[in-house]
Amino acid sequence: MFLPILFVMVLYPVLAFFFVRFVWKRTSKKLFRWLAIALAILLPSWDAVLSTVLFYTACPFFSKAEIYETAETDGIYYEGYHRDKVFIRRSWDGSEVNRVPLASSDIQKGYQYMESLVTLRKSYEDKEMSVSPPVVYRCIEGPKDEKRPWEVFAQCAPVAEIRSRYVVKSESLKFALIEMDFMKISDRSTGRLMAEYREIAKHPYAGAPIYPFFTWLNWHGDMVKANQYVSCPEKSKFFSFQYEVLKAKR
Repeated sequence: MFLPILFVMVLYPVLAFFFVRFVWKRTSKKLFRWLAIALAILLPSWDAVLSTVLFYTACPFFSKAEIYETAETDGIYYEGYHRDKVFIRRSWDGSEVNRVPLASSDIQKGYQYMESLVTLRKSYEDKEMSVSPPVVYRCIEGPKDEKRPWEVFAQCAPVAEIRSRYVVKSESLKFALIEMDFMKISDRSTGRLMAEYREIAKHPYAGAPIYPFFTWLNWHGDMVKANQYVSCPEKSKFFSFQYEVLKAKR
């Protein structure tokens, strides 16, 4: 993959030069001439340039982690990003099980169960199917693997009603290399907002080892990333902030 990218990186400046030369010969207006230069320079990397400007402009004031109220609970109910999927898998004993992302993490932290509003279902072949209407799954600790008794596995199944009093709603929005993550934690019985969290991140680009060359076309595959992932706050709590608000009952 690297050689085709290198070839295009060498070819593009030549094509860009002839494009700019063509425009300059066809018009004497400075605006059009400078627009042609700007287009030739920014076309390969507009996503990286725009993402960098947006990230460092928003970083000082976008991030937020506010806790207004805490509580103890046996379990947490989730809606939204990442936990809205259920995977059909095989357990260690060969039986078919439903897995919801991060459910085992909740059980490990001392919660008796976790619940999630599932809107997508993935089969063995990783075929993604919509679940309509959405279904609430409850996950509890599953049987121990005798060969790995230290590991915790959650087993999940559909339920008719939500048991947890508290809901964690999360959302993730993406544009170019920018990702904005949001979380709100509320008391379902009163509707009262207990905490809110948000963060902004700029993802690294893949492709050419030095310059973000046409990465917005996603034609580069899984090349080595040249620059580092950065976020505000510096250390993400998007998957753990709820544990500071909703404590597991002991």
